[in-house]
Amino acid sequence: MKEKRISHVVGKGSLTHNNRCFFAKNVDTSRTSQNVEIVRIPLAKAYDDLFSKSVERYNDKQTRKCRRIDTDYFFHLFNHKVCDYTLVANNKQKSFYEDLVQVGDMHDTGCGTPDAEIAKQCLIEYTEHYIKNNPNFYVFNAVIHMDEATPHLHINYIPVGHYSKGLDTRNAMAKALEEMGYTGVNAATKWREHERAVFTEICKSHGLEIAAPQKSRGYNFTVDEYKDIQEEKKRLTEELQPLREMELAADESKVIGKKQLLSHNITVSPDEFEQLEMQKKAVAVQTLDNQNKLKGFADREKALDERETEIAVKEEESLLRQSERSRELDMRENDIIRSEKRVNENLSYAEKKISDAESKMKTAEQMYVKQRQLNQWYAESQREIRQIKKELDEKRYELINIRRAVDIPPYDKNSDPIEKINKLKDENYTMFRIIDNELQLPFSQMKKTPSEMLSMLIDKFKSRISETEKEISESRSIIDRLTDQLAYIKQSFVKVVLAVNTLVYSKQHNKGLTGISKALAACISLFTDKVFKNLGEYDTINKCAIDDEIRENMHLFTEKTSERNNYER
Repeated sequence: MKEKRISHVVGKGSLTHNNRCFFAKNVDTSRTSQNVEIVRIPLAKAYDDLFSKSVERYNDKQTRKCRRIDTDYFFHLFNHKVCDYTLVANNKQKSFYEDLVQVGDMHDTGCGTPDAEIAKQCLIEYTEHYIKNNPNFYVFNAVIHMDEATPHLHINYIPVGHYSKGLDTRNAMAKALEEMGYTGVNAATKWREHERAVFTEICKSHGLEIAAPQKSRGYNFTVDEYKDIQEEKKRLTEELQPLREMELAADESKVIGKKQLLSHNITVSPDEFEQLEMQKKAVAVQTLDNQNKLKGFADREKALDERETEIAVKEEESLLRQSERSRELDMRENDIIRSEKRVNENLSYAEKKISDAESKMKTAEQMYVKQRQLNQWYAESQREIRQIKKELDEKRYELINIRRAVDIPPYDKNSDPIEKINKLKDENYTMFRIIDNELQLPFSQMKKTPSEMLSMLIDKFKSRISETEKEISESRSIIDRLTDQLAYIKQSFVKVVLAVNTLVYSKQHNKGLTGISKALAACISLFTDKVFKNLGEYDTINKCAIDDEIRENMHLFTEKTSERNNYER
C-alpha cells in the first residue's frame, strides 16, 4: 500500500460551502448525499448558548448604564449581525475558526475507492476525538465531504476562554489553548502538531501507511491552487524522467578502442566501432539537447515558484481588498441600521397611535357590551314584573273564590275568610263527634274509614240478633231494610263520587272552581276511590247509567251556577 500524507491546516471558514448552500465547480452533486453531517448548530444559537448567560451576569454587576452590553455578544464583538463567513474583531479574534483535515490525495485516496471509505471512517473517529479532547473548542459545525475528489473534513469551532474579571466567558483563542495546556508563542503550532499526531495514529490503526510530514514554506494554499501546483510538478517530473535516464545511459557507455580481446573488454569489428562512435556522438548531441531542455524545465520550475509567490501576494492583496470591502459593507450596514432605527422610531410612534386607538376601541366595545347587558337585564326585569303581576291577579282571583266558597261576598271586606274557615272546621268536628256517639266506637277506632265503621256496626247488630231466633229474624228484617238503605246510600254515594270525579277531571265543569275548591274535590275523589277499591265492589256498579244521570244533573247545576254568578255580578 502506498504511503499517504496527512493534511491538517486552517480552512477559510465558509459555512455556505461546508453545508452545501451552494455548489462549487469541483463538487459532484450526484454524490452529495454521501456527505457525513456530524454536527450542525446555527452560529447564532451557538453564540447564544455560550455567551448569553455571561453577558447577563456582566450586566447585573454594572452600576453605570454606559458599561452595559445592550446587544447580543456577537454584535458587541464584531459590530455585525451573524453571518456564514468569518469576521475579524478589533482584538483579532475571529467569529469562528475552521480546521481542514484530509488523508491522501485524489491519486491514492480518491472518492469511490476502498481507501476513501477507510479515510471516511478515520475522519469520523478523529471528529469524535476532536470534540471530546478539546473542551475549549466549541464545535458547532462538522461535515465530511464525499462529493469532491478526496474525502476531507471541515471542522468549525468557537474558542472559549474563561476570565475572573469583566465577561467571565469570551471568544478567546489564546486563553482557550492555555486552558487546554498549550502555552507560549507557538501554542497553536504545538496544538496542531499534537492533533496531527493523533490523526496519524487513528489512520495507522485502520491499516493506512502514513508518510512523514513535509516541511511547509510558510504559506497555506487553497485546495484548488494546491492541486494545480501538485499536478504541474508531477507533469514536469514525468517529462524529465526519460531525459535523465538517457543522460545516465550516455555517461555510463564506454567503447573500447583496441581491436583485441582484453580481460574485461569486448572486441568489436571496425564497422561496429564506427557505429558506436556515431551513436556516441548522437548521444552527446542528445545530451546537449537534453541539457537545454533541463534548463528550460528549471526555468519553468523557477517560474512556477515565482507564480506561487505571486499567488501569495495576490492572496494578501485579496485579503486586503476583502477587508476594505468588509469595512465598506460595515459602513453601509451602519447607514442601513441608522435608517432602520429612524424607520423603527416612526413605526414605534405609529404603533403607539394605533395602540391608543385600539385601546379606545376596546373601551368602546366594553361599554357597548355593558349597555347590551343592561338592556337585557331591563328586559328580563320587565318580564319578571309582568309575571309577578300575573301571579298577583291569580292570587286575588283565588282569594275571591275562597271567599265565595265560605259564603263571603267578594266585596265584603269586614268578614274574615280565615275565621269563617275555622268555624267550618269546628262544625265538621262537631258533626264527626255526633256520628261517633251514634256508633259508640272507642277512641282507638275513631280513625277507621266509614266503611269499616259500618262493618263494625253491622257486626254489632249481628251479635244482638244471635241471642234469640226471634231477635235474629227481627235483626234480619232490620238488616235487610238496612241493606236496602245501605245499597241506596251506596248508590247515592257512588253518584256523589262520580260527580266529584266529573267535576275534578272535566275541563268543561271545573272552570269556575277555585284552587281550594279543586283541592278539596280532588281529596274527596281520592278518598272515595280508595274506599271502594278496598271494598272490592267498585267494579260491580253500573257506572254508565249513573253517568247519564250525573251529566243531566250537572248540566242543570251548571246553568243555575251561571245564573247565580250573573246575578251577583
